[in-house]
Amino acid sequence: MAVARAEAPEDLNLLLTEANVYYSMGNTAKFKELLEVAIQKDPTNPELQYNLGVISTETNDFESSKKYYLRAIELNPDYTNAYINLAALILGQEQSILEEMNNLGSSAADDRKYDELKAKRNQLYLDAIPYLESAFGIDPNNYQATKTLANIYSAVGESEKYKKFKAISDALEPK
Repeated sequence: MAVARAEAPEDLNLLLTEANVYYSMGNTAKFKELLEVAIQKDPTNPELQYNLGVISTETNDFESSKKYYLRAIELNPDYTNAYINLAALILGQEQSILEEMNNLGSSAADDRKYDELKAKRNQLYLDAIPYLESAFGIDPNNYQATKTLANIYSAVGESEKYKKFKAISDALEPK
């Protein structure tokens, strides 16, 4: 790959092929590095931005991941998977909150902390909704988006929206 790229240094396809080889070998750092080079060559390619978002998520670089997903959406406002991954990125923070909630005792201070954590978890849900609704607006047959929206609306107590998205997700559920 290095020889081929040396002969054709501006060939984006060779660069991406090399990046994918590194990814296949489990070298995510080199994969990410080569994707960043690819973005310099093709800064308006939403797929490159999206892939950097995915790899940043895999390496727990959530701020970069969010930045890349938002850039992919900026370049292609109909990029459903970028919206879904942004929502998943936000909702992925829920697990640590739940663990902290489950480890609390029953003192008055713990009760206050529980309420704070519950509000924080609720805010995660509210932050994810716009991205999921955007994905649904682009692809109303997206089972994942409708199912997640139904669950979120149930959790935040919006029963009418819950019923709407529950009915849609039930109709779309893979058999």
